[in-house]
Amino acid sequence: MRLFHRGAIPLAALLVLAVPQTAHAAHGKFTFRYSVAGHTRTAALRDPAEGACLDVTGSVGASGRAAFARNLTDRPATLYMSIDCEDDGVAVPPGGSHGKAFKTVRFG
Repeated sequence: MRLFHRGAIPLAALLVLAVPQTAHAAHGKFTFRYSVAGHTRTAALRDPAEGACLDVTGSVGASGRAAFARNLTDRPATLYMSIDCEDDGVAVPPGGSHGKAFKTVRFG
Protein backbone atom coordinates (compact mmCIF):
# COMPACT_ATOMS: atom_id res chain seq x y z
CA MET A 1 0.00 0.00 0.00
CA ARG A 2 1.45 3.37 -1.06
CA LEU A 3 0.73 6.42 1.07
CA PHE A 4 1.90 8.97 -1.51
CA HIS A 5 1.61 9.15 -5.24
CA ARG A 6 5.05 9.29 -6.92
CA GLY A 7 4.42 12.82 -8.16
CA ALA A 8 3.40 14.13 -4.73
CA ILE A 9 6.92 14.39 -3.30
CA PRO A 10 8.41 16.49 -6.16
CA LEU A 11 5.28 18.65 -6.11
CA ALA A 12 5.62 19.20 -2.35
CA ALA A 13 9.30 20.14 -2.79
CA LEU A 14 8.37 22.62 -5.51
CA LEU A 15 5.74 24.23 -3.27
CA VAL A 16 8.25 24.62 -0.43
CA LEU A 17 10.69 26.34 -2.79
CA ALA A 18 7.97 28.58 -4.19
CA VAL A 19 7.06 30.07 -0.80
CA PRO A 20 8.70 33.49 -0.53
CA GLN A 21 11.41 33.69 2.07
CA THR A 22 11.33 36.56 4.53
CA ALA A 23 14.34 38.88 4.79
CA HIS A 24 16.42 38.48 7.91
CA ALA A 25 16.08 41.37 10.27
CA ALA A 26 17.12 42.24 13.76
CA HIS A 27 13.91 42.42 15.76
CA GLY A 28 13.53 45.44 18.00
CA LYS A 29 14.69 49.03 18.03
CA PHE A 30 18.11 50.66 17.71
CA THR A 31 18.18 54.23 19.00
CA PHE A 32 20.81 56.93 18.66
CA ARG A 33 21.20 60.66 19.25
CA TYR A 34 22.47 63.42 17.03
CA SER A 35 22.73 67.18 17.21
CA VAL A 36 21.24 69.68 14.75
CA ALA A 37 21.78 73.42 15.23
CA GLY A 38 22.69 72.84 18.85
CA HIS A 39 19.60 70.74 19.60
CA THR A 40 19.92 67.08 20.52
CA ARG A 41 17.52 64.76 18.75
CA THR A 42 16.82 61.04 19.06
CA ALA A 43 16.19 58.72 16.11
CA ALA A 44 15.48 55.00 15.84
CA LEU A 45 15.81 52.12 13.40
CA ARG A 46 13.01 49.57 13.85
CA ASP A 47 13.64 45.95 12.87
CA PRO A 48 16.76 46.89 10.85
CA ALA A 49 18.00 44.61 8.06
CA GLU A 50 20.62 42.11 9.14
CA GLY A 51 23.98 42.25 7.35
CA ALA A 52 23.38 45.57 5.56
CA CYS A 53 25.60 48.59 6.19
CA LEU A 54 23.11 51.24 7.35
CA ASP A 55 24.09 54.90 7.07
CA VAL A 56 22.63 56.82 10.00
CA THR A 57 24.29 60.06 8.89
CA GLY A 58 21.42 60.54 6.44
CA SER A 59 19.48 61.68 9.49
CA VAL A 60 22.13 64.20 10.47
CA GLY A 61 23.66 65.34 7.16
CA ALA A 62 26.43 63.83 5.08
CA SER A 63 29.18 65.15 7.34
CA GLY A 64 27.29 64.43 10.56
CA ARG A 65 27.83 61.83 13.20
CA ALA A 66 25.47 60.00 15.48
CA ALA A 67 26.27 59.06 19.07
CA PHE A 68 24.84 57.44 22.18
CA ALA A 69 23.67 54.23 20.49
CA ARG A 70 21.37 51.87 22.34
CA ASN A 71 20.83 48.42 20.87
CA LEU A 72 17.38 47.17 21.84
CA THR A 73 17.34 44.51 19.08
CA ASP A 74 17.91 40.77 19.37
CA ARG A 75 21.12 40.91 17.27
CA PRO A 76 24.56 42.40 17.97
CA ALA A 77 25.23 45.74 16.26
CA THR A 78 28.62 46.96 15.06
CA LEU A 79 29.19 50.72 14.88
CA TYR A 80 31.59 52.23 12.33
CA MET A 81 33.08 55.66 11.64
CA SER A 82 33.45 54.88 7.91
CA ILE A 83 30.54 55.33 5.53
CA ASP A 84 31.00 51.79 4.12
CA CYS A 85 31.36 49.74 7.36
CA GLU A 86 34.98 48.91 6.47
CA ASP A 87 36.95 50.22 9.45
CA ASP A 88 37.42 48.52 12.82
CA GLY A 89 33.97 48.63 14.32
CA VAL A 90 32.77 48.65 17.90
CA ALA A 91 30.43 45.80 18.86
CA VAL A 92 27.31 46.58 20.87
CA PRO A 93 25.52 43.47 22.15
CA PRO A 94 21.73 43.20 22.37
CA GLY A 95 20.62 45.39 25.26
CA GLY A 96 23.94 47.25 25.24
CA SER A 97 24.83 50.87 24.59
CA HIS A 98 27.78 52.92 23.38
CA GLY A 99 28.40 56.65 23.85
CA LYS A 100 30.98 57.41 21.13
CA ALA A 101 30.35 58.89 17.67
CA PHE A 102 29.62 56.69 14.64
CA LYS A 103 28.32 57.02 11.06
CA THR A 104 27.13 53.54 10.07
CA VAL A 105 25.86 50.39 11.76
CA ARG A 106 25.56 46.72 10.76
CA PHE A 107 23.47 44.07 12.55
CA GLY A 108 24.13 40.35 12.83
